[in-house]
Amino acid sequence: MRKLFGYFLGLIGLIIYILLVSRLIDAYFPKHVILEIVYYAVAGIGWIFPAMWFIRWWYRPKEDQK
Repeated sequence: MRKLFGYFLGLIGLIIYILLVSRLIDAYFPKHVILEIVYYAVAGIGWIFPAMWFIRWWYRPKEDQK
């Protein structure tokens, strides 16, 4: 059940993150191509840290299997 919940939670979280990142870039750097490239690179790397926590939770064994 955790994996099914994880699929949906991960998909919803990724969609929300993408929407927030794209809205912020439009609000702060509307026509600066170089800043957009740097921003998307940093935002792409920034997603790794919450994703690592989420994947560890997702693949953690159940309490009764320890």
